[in-house]
Amino acid sequence: MLSRRDNFRFTATKVLIGLNVLVYVFTEFLNRRQQIIVNDFFGLSGEGLLTGMIWQPVTYQFLHAGFFHLLVNMLGIWFSGNILEGLLGVRRFLQLYLVAGIAGGLLQMVYDSNTVLLGASGAVCGLIAAFSTLYPRMPITVLLFFVIPVRMQAMWLGIGLVILSGVLQLSGMFGNIGNMAHIGGAVAGFAWVRYGRLKRWIY
Repeated sequence: MLSRRDNFRFTATKVLIGLNVLVYVFTEFLNRRQQIIVNDFFGLSGEGLLTGMIWQPVTYQFLHAGFFHLLVNMLGIWFSGNILEGLLGVRRFLQLYLVAGIAGGLLQMVYDSNTVLLGASGAVCGLIAAFSTLYPRMPITVLLFFVIPVRMQAMWLGIGLVILSGVLQLSGMFGNIGNMAHIGGAVAGFAWVRYGRLKRWIY
């Protein structure tokens, strides 16, 4: 039985969510011009990388373009992070998170370096892909369009995520979404588990 103290225990998952929420709240108090300055400095862009802003592949992951953008990513961190952090430990979990986010952001820059990329989506897709790789047969329920419950094996969540992002990228639908960041993060999460350091530790 969990005590009240356990419910308030700090974890890397909770800290990541807290940081993202705090940054979002802070930027909401800025005026439009100040928000643009923050996004240009800490968001990920080809111009920023070319001018030496090497922190951007990390810092862009903590900025979000709106409340819904933030909410979806935080839900992804919460549901996959709680399981993965317990399995991998704090250090490996954070490494996976940051590597997936960096890989996703850089892949997005390869395809489109003219925009400023914001959000934790690449990292979240990496967590989801890692989870679906570690537990491919686990039955899960996904809310399609946040309304329709769909029962599936975890591996289909990871596969479906990549396929959907690829279709959206090729079709040009929802052009403001970093679909290549999603794919890059998911591939990094899969590779990190399947072929990287975690393979020797888990299997």
